[in-house]
Amino acid sequence: MLRGVLAALLALLGLGLAALCVGRFAALGAGAPLWLETFSAAELLAGQLLFGAEYAGWDEFARALGLAVLGSVGLGTAAWAWPRRRQRRASPYAFSYQVEETGVN
Repeated sequence: MLRGVLAALLALLGLGLAALCVGRFAALGAGAPLWLETFSAAELLAGQLLFGAEYAGWDEFARALGLAVLGSVGLGTAAWAWPRRRQRRASPYAFSYQVEETGVN
């Protein structure tokens, strides 16, 4: 159960980083939709809260690339941590209902 909770939290983190990455890449060009610009502003605000005011001076493409790598690592780790069912080996005798012929025709 703990692995499932950990995987779900990592998946949420990875999806959040992917959304911020899409917003940052959209802000690199002109004419991005408002909802993508909102993601870009949220990324800038989160970066300034984490790294300080000098975060705004970092290269925008490098920030977008870093978010892409971090999001990919988060989602990959979530996929690794996701609990899977164990595969059972099929027994050769699992479906061995054989009927013997009695020789009556």
